[in-house]
Amino acid sequence: MTTISGRPASTPVTGEDDPRFRIAAARRILHREGLDSQVGGHVSLRVPGEDAFWVTPFQYFDETLPEHVSKVGFGLEVLEHGTLEPSPGINFHASIYRARPDVNCVIHTHGFHMSVLTTTGVPFGMYYDYSSLFHEDVEYFKDDPTMVPSEEGELMAKVLGEKRALLMSHHGSLHVGSSLETTSIEAVLLELCSRYQLAAMAVNGTELDEQTVRSYRHAYLKYGLREQMWEANYRRLRRSDPDLFESLPQS
Repeated sequence: MTTISGRPASTPVTGEDDPRFRIAAARRILHREGLDSQVGGHVSLRVPGEDAFWVTPFQYFDETLPEHVSKVGFGLEVLEHGTLEPSPGINFHASIYRARPDVNCVIHTHGFHMSVLTTTGVPFGMYYDYSSLFHEDVEYFKDDPTMVPSEEGELMAKVLGEKRALLMSHHGSLHVGSSLETTSIEAVLLELCSRYQLAAMAVNGTELDEQTVRSYRHAYLKYGLREQMWEANYRRLRRSDPDLFESLPQS
Protein backbone atom coordinates (compact mmCIF):
# COMPACT_ATOMS: atom_id res chain seq x y z
CA MET A 1 0.00 0.00 0.00
CA THR A 2 1.28 3.48 -0.85
CA THR A 3 1.45 6.25 1.73
CA ILE A 4 0.80 9.97 1.93
CA SER A 5 3.43 11.73 4.04
CA GLY A 6 4.17 8.44 5.77
CA ARG A 7 0.49 7.70 6.42
CA PRO A 8 -1.47 4.81 4.89
CA ALA A 9 -3.24 5.85 1.67
CA SER A 10 -6.55 4.48 0.46
CA THR A 11 -6.71 1.83 -2.21
CA PRO A 12 -8.14 2.86 -5.62
CA VAL A 13 -11.90 3.29 -5.90
CA THR A 14 -13.40 0.26 -7.64
CA GLY A 15 -16.81 1.45 -8.86
CA GLU A 16 -20.25 2.70 -7.86
CA ASP A 17 -20.52 0.05 -5.12
CA ASP A 18 -17.36 1.32 -3.43
CA PRO A 19 -18.33 2.74 0.00
CA ARG A 20 -16.34 5.92 -0.68
CA PHE A 21 -18.26 6.57 -3.89
CA ARG A 22 -21.58 5.92 -2.13
CA ILE A 23 -20.64 8.35 0.65
CA ALA A 24 -19.74 11.03 -1.91
CA ALA A 25 -23.07 10.44 -3.67
CA ALA A 26 -24.95 10.71 -0.37
CA ARG A 27 -23.24 14.00 0.49
CA ARG A 28 -24.21 15.46 -2.87
CA ILE A 29 -27.81 14.32 -2.48
CA LEU A 30 -27.93 15.91 0.97
CA HIS A 31 -26.57 19.15 -0.52
CA ARG A 32 -29.16 19.14 -3.30
CA GLU A 33 -31.92 18.77 -0.72
CA GLY A 34 -30.77 21.68 1.44
CA LEU A 35 -28.69 19.89 4.06
CA ASP A 36 -25.26 21.32 3.36
CA SER A 37 -23.36 22.29 6.50
CA GLN A 38 -20.77 24.70 5.12
CA VAL A 39 -17.53 22.75 5.74
CA GLY A 40 -18.90 21.01 8.84
CA GLY A 41 -21.13 17.96 9.04
CA HIS A 42 -20.07 14.37 8.41
CA VAL A 43 -21.22 11.20 6.70
CA SER A 44 -19.73 7.89 7.82
CA LEU A 45 -20.22 4.24 6.98
CA ARG A 46 -19.17 1.26 9.08
CA VAL A 47 -16.49 -1.04 7.63
CA PRO A 48 -17.88 -4.60 7.86
CA GLY A 49 -15.82 -6.89 10.09
CA GLU A 50 -13.58 -4.10 11.39
CA ASP A 51 -13.65 -1.61 14.27
CA ALA A 52 -13.50 1.17 11.71
CA PHE A 53 -15.58 3.47 9.52
CA TRP A 54 -15.23 5.49 6.33
CA VAL A 55 -15.72 9.21 6.98
CA THR A 56 -15.59 12.58 5.26
CA PRO A 57 -13.35 15.67 5.69
CA PHE A 58 -14.06 19.36 6.22
CA GLN A 59 -15.54 20.49 2.89
CA TYR A 60 -18.79 21.51 1.24
CA PHE A 61 -20.98 18.49 0.64
CA ASP A 62 -21.31 19.07 -3.09
CA GLU A 63 -17.55 18.91 -3.69
CA THR A 64 -17.02 15.48 -2.11
CA LEU A 65 -15.23 12.91 -4.25
CA PRO A 66 -14.45 9.29 -3.29
CA GLU A 67 -10.75 10.11 -3.01
CA HIS A 68 -11.48 12.55 -0.16
CA VAL A 69 -12.90 9.85 2.16
CA SER A 70 -10.69 8.20 4.81
CA LYS A 71 -10.95 5.00 6.83
CA VAL A 72 -10.70 5.69 10.57
CA GLY A 73 -10.52 3.23 13.47
CA PHE A 74 -12.72 3.42 16.54
CA GLY A 75 -9.71 4.92 18.32
CA LEU A 76 -9.73 7.68 15.65
CA GLU A 77 -6.47 6.50 14.09
CA VAL A 78 -6.38 6.91 10.30
CA LEU A 79 -6.15 3.47 8.71
CA GLU A 80 -6.43 4.57 5.06
CA HIS A 81 -5.88 8.20 4.23
CA GLY A 82 -7.90 10.10 1.65
CA THR A 83 -6.48 13.12 -0.14
CA LEU A 84 -8.10 15.39 2.46
CA GLU A 85 -7.80 15.14 6.25
CA PRO A 86 -10.78 13.50 7.98
CA SER A 87 -12.85 15.92 10.02
CA PRO A 88 -11.62 16.16 13.64
CA GLY A 89 -15.16 16.25 15.05
CA ILE A 90 -16.02 12.58 14.48
CA ASN A 91 -15.55 11.08 17.94
CA PHE A 92 -19.28 10.50 18.36
CA HIS A 93 -19.37 8.35 15.22
CA ALA A 94 -17.05 5.85 16.93
CA SER A 95 -19.09 6.03 20.14
CA ILE A 96 -22.32 5.26 18.31
CA TYR A 97 -20.83 2.39 16.29
CA ARG A 98 -19.53 0.85 19.52
CA ALA A 99 -22.87 1.21 21.29
CA ARG A 100 -25.12 0.24 18.36
CA PRO A 101 -24.09 -2.89 16.42
CA ASP A 102 -27.24 -2.44 14.31
CA VAL A 103 -26.03 0.94 13.00
CA ASN A 104 -24.02 0.97 9.77
CA CYS A 105 -24.30 4.67 8.90
CA VAL A 106 -24.05 7.91 10.90
CA ILE A 107 -24.89 11.31 9.39
CA HIS A 108 -24.55 14.73 11.01
CA THR A 109 -25.81 17.86 9.25
CA HIS A 110 -26.78 21.45 10.06
CA GLY A 111 -30.00 21.56 8.05
CA PHE A 112 -31.55 25.03 8.26
CA HIS A 113 -35.08 24.21 9.37
CA MET A 114 -34.20 21.45 11.80
CA SER A 115 -31.54 23.71 13.31
CA VAL A 116 -34.12 26.47 13.77
CA LEU A 117 -36.51 23.99 15.35
CA THR A 118 -33.86 23.02 17.91
CA THR A 119 -33.84 26.62 19.19
CA THR A 120 -37.51 26.51 20.17
CA GLY A 121 -37.36 23.75 22.77
CA VAL A 122 -40.43 22.23 21.09
CA PRO A 123 -40.20 18.48 20.44
CA PHE A 124 -40.33 17.14 16.90
CA GLY A 125 -44.02 16.66 16.13
CA MET A 126 -46.35 14.86 13.76
CA TYR A 127 -47.36 17.86 11.62
CA TYR A 128 -46.77 16.31 8.20
CA ASP A 129 -47.44 12.83 6.87
CA TYR A 130 -43.74 11.98 6.33
CA SER A 131 -43.10 12.75 10.00
CA SER A 132 -44.81 9.44 10.76
CA LEU A 133 -41.55 7.72 9.77
CA PHE A 134 -39.99 9.25 12.89
CA HIS A 135 -42.82 8.57 15.32
CA GLU A 136 -41.28 8.06 18.78
CA ASP A 137 -37.85 7.85 17.12
CA VAL A 138 -36.38 11.34 17.67
CA GLU A 139 -34.50 12.40 20.83
CA TYR A 140 -33.26 15.82 21.93
CA PHE A 141 -29.63 16.53 22.82
CA LYS A 142 -28.20 19.67 24.40
CA ASP A 143 -24.58 20.37 23.47
CA ASP A 144 -22.09 21.16 26.21
CA PRO A 145 -19.07 22.99 24.71
CA THR A 146 -17.04 22.33 27.88
CA MET A 147 -17.30 18.55 27.51
CA VAL A 148 -14.31 16.67 26.07
CA PRO A 149 -15.09 14.95 22.74
CA SER A 150 -14.88 11.38 24.04
CA GLU A 151 -17.32 12.11 26.87
CA GLU A 152 -19.65 13.96 24.52
CA GLY A 153 -19.66 11.03 22.09
CA GLU A 154 -20.55 8.57 24.84
CA LEU A 155 -23.31 10.87 26.09
CA MET A 156 -24.74 11.29 22.58
CA ALA A 157 -24.83 7.52 22.15
CA LYS A 158 -26.55 7.17 25.53
CA VAL A 159 -29.17 9.85 24.80
CA LEU A 160 -29.83 8.40 21.34
CA GLY A 161 -30.46 4.96 22.85
CA GLU A 162 -32.24 2.75 20.32
CA LYS A 163 -33.69 5.67 18.35
CA ARG A 164 -32.73 6.89 14.88
CA ALA A 165 -32.31 10.65 15.21
CA LEU A 166 -31.11 13.36 17.56
CA LEU A 167 -32.06 17.00 17.33
CA MET A 168 -29.06 18.89 18.72
CA SER A 169 -29.88 22.14 20.51
CA HIS A 170 -28.89 25.23 18.45
CA HIS A 171 -26.83 23.00 16.20
CA GLY A 172 -28.37 20.50 13.80
CA SER A 173 -29.20 16.82 13.74
CA LEU A 174 -27.75 13.33 13.91
CA HIS A 175 -29.12 10.36 12.00
CA VAL A 176 -28.30 6.66 12.29
CA GLY A 177 -29.49 3.64 10.37
CA SER A 178 -28.75 0.24 8.92
CA SER A 179 -27.86 1.58 5.47
CA LEU A 180 -26.34 4.69 3.94
CA GLU A 181 -29.23 5.04 1.53
CA THR A 182 -32.13 5.01 3.99
CA THR A 183 -30.25 7.10 6.55
CA SER A 184 -29.49 9.77 3.95
CA ILE A 185 -33.14 9.97 2.91
CA GLU A 186 -34.26 10.12 6.54
CA ALA A 187 -32.02 13.16 7.01
CA VAL A 188 -33.69 14.76 3.97
CA LEU A 189 -37.15 13.94 5.28
CA LEU A 190 -36.50 15.17 8.82
CA GLU A 191 -35.38 18.52 7.41
CA LEU A 192 -38.52 18.68 5.25
CA CYS A 193 -40.77 17.78 8.19
CA SER A 194 -39.06 20.39 10.37
CA ARG A 195 -39.83 23.00 7.74
CA TYR A 196 -43.49 22.00 7.74
CA GLN A 197 -43.58 21.96 11.53
CA LEU A 198 -42.21 25.49 11.85
CA ALA A 199 -44.76 26.75 9.30
CA ALA A 200 -47.62 24.86 10.98
CA MET A 201 -46.69 26.15 14.43
CA ALA A 202 -46.73 29.71 13.07
CA VAL A 203 -50.41 29.34 12.10
CA ASN A 204 -51.44 27.23 15.11
CA GLY A 205 -51.64 24.06 13.04
CA THR A 206 -52.51 20.77 14.70
CA GLU A 207 -50.68 17.45 14.76
CA LEU A 208 -51.87 14.22 13.18
CA ASP A 209 -53.71 11.80 15.46
CA GLU A 210 -52.04 8.58 16.57
CA GLN A 211 -54.03 6.26 14.32
CA THR A 212 -53.29 8.34 11.22
CA VAL A 213 -49.59 8.50 12.08
CA ARG A 214 -49.37 4.73 12.39
CA SER A 215 -51.25 4.21 9.11
CA TYR A 216 -48.91 6.55 7.21
CA ARG A 217 -45.84 4.94 8.77
CA HIS A 218 -46.99 1.45 7.80
CA ALA A 219 -47.67 2.48 4.21
CA TYR A 220 -44.38 4.34 3.69
CA LEU A 221 -42.35 1.45 5.05
CA LYS A 222 -44.37 -1.15 3.13
CA TYR A 223 -43.95 0.59 -0.23
CA GLY A 224 -40.31 1.59 0.23
CA LEU A 225 -40.60 5.39 0.23
CA ARG A 226 -37.01 5.85 1.43
CA GLU A 227 -35.55 3.43 -1.08
CA GLN A 228 -37.54 4.97 -3.94
CA MET A 229 -36.41 8.45 -2.96
CA TRP A 230 -32.77 7.35 -2.91
CA GLU A 231 -33.04 5.85 -6.41
CA ALA A 232 -34.73 8.99 -7.74
CA ASN A 233 -32.10 11.28 -6.24
CA TYR A 234 -29.30 9.05 -7.52
CA ARG A 235 -30.72 9.29 -11.05
CA ARG A 236 -30.70 13.06 -10.72
CA LEU A 237 -27.03 12.99 -9.69
CA ARG A 238 -26.10 11.41 -13.01
CA ARG A 239 -27.31 14.57 -14.73
CA SER A 240 -26.29 17.19 -12.20
CA ASP A 241 -22.89 15.92 -10.96
CA PRO A 242 -20.85 14.55 -13.87
CA ASP A 243 -17.58 15.17 -11.99
CA LEU A 244 -18.62 12.54 -9.42
CA PHE A 245 -19.10 9.86 -12.06
CA GLU A 246 -15.95 10.94 -13.89
CA SER A 247 -14.03 10.00 -10.72
CA LEU A 248 -14.78 6.32 -11.37
CA PRO A 249 -12.18 4.15 -13.11
CA GLN A 250 -12.64 4.22 -16.87
CA SER A 251 -13.23 0.86 -18.54
